[in-house]
Amino acid sequence: MPTSFASNVMPELARSFQADGYAVFPDVLNPPAVEQLRDALAQIPETAAVRRRKSVYGIRNLLETSPAIQELAVGVELSGVVRSLLGPDAFAVRAILFNKTADANWNLGWHQDSVISVRERIETPGFRAWGQKVGVWQVQPPPDVMAGMLALRVHLDDCRAENGALRVVPGSHQSGWLDDEITKCRERHGEVTCEVAAGGVVAMCPMTLHASAKALVPGQRRVIHIEYARDDLPGGLEWNNRIPIAAAPDPEA
Repeated sequence: MPTSFASNVMPELARSFQADGYAVFPDVLNPPAVEQLRDALAQIPETAAVRRRKSVYGIRNLLETSPAIQELAVGVELSGVVRSLLGPDAFAVRAILFNKTADANWNLGWHQDSVISVRERIETPGFRAWGQKVGVWQVQPPPDVMAGMLALRVHLDDCRAENGALRVVPGSHQSGWLDDEITKCRERHGEVTCEVAAGGVVAMCPMTLHASAKALVPGQRRVIHIEYARDDLPGGLEWNNRIPIAAAPDPEA
């Protein structure tokens, strides 16, 4: 990320994120870095993949299965974005690949992200709806836990409305669990489509209402979805991953 971008644009985007629950950071990764990530994903064993028909559309637990993705999650480029939104003590907790293709295409309705991954099941007040995915415990925490988290969606392909770009409802992250209020919230706040070029990043609060439509054009829409937190969990619960982000560069170095 260019120094001028970090110093001139980052504060403005951070303010936008706090108000709207999302922000688009363009050109975070350069083209060679994007190509390296595409290659790294292609090398992950198929046992880590989720399939729709004959095509891979998602890979879970990327922090565990791909050293390149772990390096991305806590490397200099993304850590600068994370620090601006969550502070210097943030850490990566989960990473997933989503890929829409002609053979693996889907519509995702309006929702808020509502689960986290933890190391083991420990009954704790406010944590409910326990389950497991690919051997990892998932649980719905209280809304304040989700509100204190951050998701970065790293785009490896140009993402436009016609190939399933993320849609968000600005400001919807400020109202807790919306449940039956989703339609009213959309009518009140409207919606925005986050069109992003390859190498760009959409930062989103997990509580922000979001959706995506089926892709209408052939090709791939690869997005690495990385989640971060800044606080430990109560009651003895532990994040399934807790990888600190990179420290801020020394301005005098």
